[in-house]
Amino acid sequence: MSSPATPASPPTQSTHVAESASPGASEFSAKDGQDAAGATAPSSDEGSRRRRRRPKAPDLAVRPLWLIVAFAALVGLSLLGPFMTYSSTDGTGGQLSRQIGYLTIAGLTVWAVHGVQVRSRLFVVPWPFIFALGWCWLSMTWAIEPLIAIRRILLLTMVTWSIFIMVRQIGYRTSLLILRVLLTVLLAANWITVLSDPTMGIHQINDPGDEGLVGDWRGMMEHKNIAGMTCALTVLLFAFDPRRMPIVIRFAVLAAAGAFLWFTQSRTSIAGCAAALVAGGLFSFYSYRWRPAIITLVIVLGGIGAIVQNVISDPFMRVTVDDPTTLSGRTVIWEALWAYYRNAPYFGAGYGSFWDIGRASPINQFGRGWLLEIAQGHNGYLDLLITIGPVGLGLCVYAAFVWPILRLLNWRRGDKQVGALLLSTLVFLIAHNATESTLFDRDSIGQVFVVLAAAMVFLVTRPGGRVPSGNVDLLAWATRDEDEPQPVSTARSGSRGPSRRRSGSGSSSGRSSRSSGGQPRSR
Repeated sequence: MSSPATPASPPTQSTHVAESASPGASEFSAKDGQDAAGATAPSSDEGSRRRRRRPKAPDLAVRPLWLIVAFAALVGLSLLGPFMTYSSTDGTGGQLSRQIGYLTIAGLTVWAVHGVQVRSRLFVVPWPFIFALGWCWLSMTWAIEPLIAIRRILLLTMVTWSIFIMVRQIGYRTSLLILRVLLTVLLAANWITVLSDPTMGIHQINDPGDEGLVGDWRGMMEHKNIAGMTCALTVLLFAFDPRRMPIVIRFAVLAAAGAFLWFTQSRTSIAGCAAALVAGGLFSFYSYRWRPAIITLVIVLGGIGAIVQNVISDPFMRVTVDDPTTLSGRTVIWEALWAYYRNAPYFGAGYGSFWDIGRASPINQFGRGWLLEIAQGHNGYLDLLITIGPVGLGLCVYAAFVWPILRLLNWRRGDKQVGALLLSTLVFLIAHNATESTLFDRDSIGQVFVVLAAAMVFLVTRPGGRVPSGNVDLLAWATRDEDEPQPVSTARSGSRGPSRRRSGSGSSSGRSSRSSGGQPRSR
């Protein structure tokens, strides 16, 4: 009679022992639902075990060498973009080889970061850029030439997305080193072209609307304004945040880039570079309390000065289409664009659906003569206004300039030299788009550096208190962050290994790995 009651307790004890000894079996039985009574008691423990065991995919290390190759290829392809599009005769301003190149780079980036297994590494684009790109995609619904526009917005999206992924993984230091190397190589090639073949390196004929082009340097670039922009960016990237760069190399590159910039006679790049150097110097000199007010005042005064200059020249009233002399003919272009905007003030022509789309281009209706031969409005803000409307213009300007500058100005514990470099780059690109159209223009050099600057700002201003170095060890000799605390005492005592093991367990390890981009490895 008592036999059914006596064996009831031993199985219960054995069950608990089995569960503690083999958690995998308990988890398996809980999943299959074969033991309802046993699944209710240890459900919280088993759930916590499963949550701890589930995220195995993030342990996959990125492929740093391939990320560096992809990053250098993307920037290099952008720098060579004017050569690849110059021979295009289809009127669309694009080439299949360039599109295939960026598609290959995007695929290589996803493969290098294990994007299929670790999808969180793909979702790194900040919300201002998502909204801006989303509006550009929405404009496909009213674009004049949707087939051409889709190709262009797809290229813009791939380039933007790839840059944010790569900068997030390889870090600020490595990204900056690669940019400096590529710009230095381009500068050397420009000098060699001018000295060895002046007929190619120096403008020999004038362009429509620009009668003072002869004699200006362009190097191996298509136009003096492109060469001037790359030289100005080179000056800014070597003027700030030198770290341990040899002083001879730094000043040699600065002198070569400054001299070439002057000989290009690109007025926008020269003036923009000067304003950017002032803004960067103010950022690195003044304290956090006064920095936002002073730099904002400089930017506002510069914008007011540009507006006053345009009002004095009055491009929308007194300049005629037959007088392409003011601002190298830009006011004539702006007059035609303003006339189109008054005709379509809300949505515009759709992203990428105004220039270089053949007979359907609105410039054929609102312009004549040499205006039909150009491919941009020589004002990035006005070009966005006539293609995606005032809402799209506001979203793009906020994402590209307002949002990153606000993050820099509110970066209390940030490195002043890092902030000066990034802020000066953004200020230069703001000024450059006043007379050139590169803002949200696919893979143009200006747009690529806009995204690069924004991606670096987004990376360095994250919570963590220092500049992350990324996941790449290959360039540690040149990218080592001097602000990183080094375990000097433990290294001298010979207990470096155990100290790192102790720091690798606990919450401090999580904070250090997050702030350094997930790189706990020793240098």
